[in-house]
Amino acid sequence: MIEILEEPVGNTYRQLISLAFNICDEFILVKRDQIELSKNSELLREELYPYVKAMKKQEEWPGTRLFGHYADVYYFDCKPELEQLLIHKAERLYQWKQPELLEDLCFYKDKEEWLITVAHENLGFIKTTVREEILRIREIEGIMIY
Repeated sequence: MIEILEEPVGNTYRQLISLAFNICDEFILVKRDQIELSKNSELLREELYPYVKAMKKQEEWPGTRLFGHYADVYYFDCKPELEQLLIHKAERLYQWKQPELLEDLCFYKDKEEWLITVAHENLGFIKTTVREEILRIREIEGIMIY
């Protein structure tokens, strides 16, 4: 597993999101019930609504496990219009947290976790052993990984 050592910001964030959309087929965003949404995140949810493939009440998603309560986990296919939306709604990877946005942007490749973020803890990981993918990650300008 590759650990993201420094938060991808600006162009680094945009390149990482574009790479994830190129490699992956699905992503998730999370709405925790215990944290109110801001007006901005309510608008985002409305923009995303037509693209929701599934919404599941879950107590667990990559990198997070809740105890005694659930969250709404929204599933989306990786579509070009959604790539642009994610790139324009945030300037950095760990900005994906409530109340300003939805939380914990994670990507899946063939139903397996690929990019995992735990925004409140400023943690990010990429799960891959594919040499070509590792090389493409390393080509992202400014990416700090281990």
